[in-house]
Amino acid sequence: MELAFDHLVHFLRRPPVEAAERLQKEGFHALAGGRHEAWGTCNSLSYFGLAYVEFLAVEYPEVAERSDNPLVRQLVQDAAVGEGMGQIALRTRDIERWAEHFHERGMKVTGPLPGSRKREDGTVIRWQMLFAETPEERGRVPFLIQWEQSDDERRDDLTRRGVIAPHPNGTHALKCVCLAAEDADEAAERWRRWFGLEAAEAFVDEGLNARCRTLAFSGGAVVLCQPLGEGLARDALLARGERPFLVRFAGGSGEIRHELYGGWYVW
Repeated sequence: MELAFDHLVHFLRRPPVEAAERLQKEGFHALAGGRHEAWGTCNSLSYFGLAYVEFLAVEYPEVAERSDNPLVRQLVQDAAVGEGMGQIALRTRDIERWAEHFHERGMKVTGPLPGSRKREDGTVIRWQMLFAETPEERGRVPFLIQWEQSDDERRDDLTRRGVIAPHPNGTHALKCVCLAAEDADEAAERWRRWFGLEAAEAFVDEGLNARCRTLAFSGGAVVLCQPLGEGLARDALLARGERPFLVRFAGGSGEIRHELYGGWYVW
């Protein structure tokens, strides 16, 4: 049951189009997504192949607050702690088998749930989402998504619509998403129990002042970052707990580093 990195969800309390405009000023191709009418939310998007960053916000509180979708519930609850990166989505073509896998491990499972979004041009895209929880463990399990279209169909459709397009600043890929962790080894073991994945050997990221372990996926890696002292990883862990806090992209001349941290974009 293969998994690919699908997208990072960044929670906002302001209109998502503002995030798209901010990224455009920094040379990224970004655009409005549309509305999730059943959930009372809306989004904007920036794609890197089939991997993307989603900026998600509540548009109709009275609808969002009644939602039974765990991601929407997290978005509503996180309003109290402010804007920031909230969740990681992994893509699958075996969502029913993953539901069985989580049930067999005694995890609380929600879904698969149907999802849809009305685009700005009125067309509708559809998918399924699967959520698993382990209340006794730290860390939030990434959710799984299965799109109605195949990867090739989505890539062709999104390219034809101009959703996937070159980034003027030269960025061509989402390299990794960094996730703050109290203990990188313990976090890696949780991912192994959840998904059967083995993290690479630990290394020190001097820029983050963190001991890290990497989980490789098609579309972008997830890097588990344990703070070693003062620095961005420690700040993120103290502010928002074990959550994603930074995105790195590749492109241009060699490798360049762009970071999306907290509520705003940081070069």
